[in-house]
Amino acid sequence: MPLGKRTFIEEARRAQIIECAIEAIATLGYTRTSLAKIAELAELSPGSISYHFGSKDELIQAVVAEVAMMATSMMEPAIVAQSTATDALRVYFETNLAFMDRHRKPLFALVEIVTHACGGTETPGPYAAQHETALRDIEKVLAWGRTTGEFREFDPRSMAIAIRGAVDAVPAELLRNPDLDLELLARELVTLFTLATRRRP
Repeated sequence: MPLGKRTFIEEARRAQIIECAIEAIATLGYTRTSLAKIAELAELSPGSISYHFGSKDELIQAVVAEVAMMATSMMEPAIVAQSTATDALRVYFETNLAFMDRHRKPLFALVEIVTHACGGTETPGPYAAQHETALRDIEKVLAWGRTTGEFREFDPRSMAIAIRGAVDAVPAELLRNPDLDLELLARELVTLFTLATRRRP
C-alpha cells in the first residue's frame, strides 16, 4: 500500500507488526519466524499481516529499514555536530556501539536477517542497500579528513571496508558475551583507526 494512502491507524498497525517481527526474529531466529508467529505476537490474524505486507520478504525489508532508521537517527546528529573529521570518526564508533548496547533485539534481528536472508546475483539481500550506504557515509568522513589534512593519503573505500568490518564483527561477539564492555571496545576502535588514518608529522 503506498505510503501516501495509508491512514494513521494503518501506519500504527504496520509499526506494531514491524516491532513484533523484530521480537520474533531476535528471539526465534530468522528461519523459525513465520508470518503466523508474528501474527500471534501482534494478536492479529495472518491475513492482517498479509494486508499490510504482501509477503514475508516485504516485511523483512521493512524491518531492515526500521532498524537502519533507528541507528541513523541516533548516530547521524552526533556525527554531523562535530567540528573535525577526527572527532566525527570517533563519534561514529561511540554512537554505533552505543546503539548496539541500547537496542539489542533490533540488532540481533538484523544480524539474523543478514545471515540467513541472502540474495542472489539478480536479487541482492535485504541489507545490501543499507550496507552500501554505510560505506559511503564512512567515505564522506574520510574524505573530509583528507581535505582538512587531518588524515593521511589512503584508499577511502578500503579504509571504509576495514572500519565497517570492525563494527560488523561486534554483534557476533555480543551474542556470545552479553557482558562485553562496549564502551571499552569503542575506545579501542577509536584508538586503532585514529592511528590508522591520521597524517604523520
